[in-house]
Amino acid sequence: MTKFRKNGCLTMLGLMIVLFGCSSHSEFLPEQALQNALNESHEPAAYYAEAEIKTMIGEGKETEHLFIKEWISKDGKRRSEAEARDGSGKTVTVHDGARLIIYQPELRQAMVSEDPELLELGLTSPKKQAEQLLQTIQQSHEIALRGEEDIAGRTAYRLTAKAKDSTALIGDQELWIDKENWKLLKIVSISGNTRSETTYTKVELNPDIPAETFALELPADVAVQRLDEMNSGREITMEEAVDRIGAAFLHVPEKDGISVSRIELTELRGELKRSEVNLDYRKNGVPYFTMTVFPAPKDAAGDEASAALPGETPVAIRGQAGVWMEMNDFRSLVWQEQGLSYSVLFIDPNLSLAQFSELADTMIPVQQR
Repeated sequence: MTKFRKNGCLTMLGLMIVLFGCSSHSEFLPEQALQNALNESHEPAAYYAEAEIKTMIGEGKETEHLFIKEWISKDGKRRSEAEARDGSGKTVTVHDGARLIIYQPELRQAMVSEDPELLELGLTSPKKQAEQLLQTIQQSHEIALRGEEDIAGRTAYRLTAKAKDSTALIGDQELWIDKENWKLLKIVSISGNTRSETTYTKVELNPDIPAETFALELPADVAVQRLDEMNSGREITMEEAVDRIGAAFLHVPEKDGISVSRIELTELRGELKRSEVNLDYRKNGVPYFTMTVFPAPKDAAGDEASAALPGETPVAIRGQAGVWMEMNDFRSLVWQEQGLSYSVLFIDPNLSLAQFSELADTMIPVQQR
């Protein structure tokens, strides 16, 4: 991608529709049978859906409870609305075919983008996402069919995916997949002491959705930040980076062909209003990954809840709770440690999550360079 630096906005971007699905094949079994069923499936042309997202940490302590509404048109336009149980923190995300708009009414702010690559992130079909999901877990998990259950008035296969290794980055999963169209109707993910659960409570296929649903006019007093401009920054030294962050942050040491090719400072405005440092890494002269570091928000204690958003998976990284996101060619990893947030954008398609986890274990404070 062309230097996608909007790492601090991944949580809100996760609210873009990321849906899965399943087929009507009667022999729904792991691996090849799953692929055969996927090949026979078809995509829902349009739908309206409602879902609940819960995240629990430790002994049933609920850190967040979100309610989601989604509208998908036949021509691919999308709208989602998310809010907390008490109605606070509402976020409206609209993809009208030409622009992506993320609007937060309470904060009177919005983010807008016309970047084609960013717009494409939310357009992955349920079938394609199902393929990506299978590719992610088929080698690391034992997949088993546990019968059929009714979810949101739809018949779904219930699958369990148990990690073969207790230290696996992606923990145990439970999936309820629509027999007809490969839509993921429910998913329970467990990683360390974090449990996230997404459940669809209503699904309407091919509804009559008014065209104005996908038109969002922002009030005149809303502060608009263009995501396309948020990556403007200047090159700095590592020493300057420490000064701007205000702490000796961790970085991957330069060895075994890995080097830092550029260090860039981005000054975010508006509600975020913070400094971010972006480190571009290369391996043997080829772009490898980009790591963004910034001070964790003061209310970051519950940020593990972002792992519950559609399209994201909770993982353990450096002994911390993290969030892994994979959509098409976009792959990112986010975690917090000692008051700082780390966001990694995977550039090299051959760099796996497991390989980066090993690199992360070698990270050292900047002053030890």
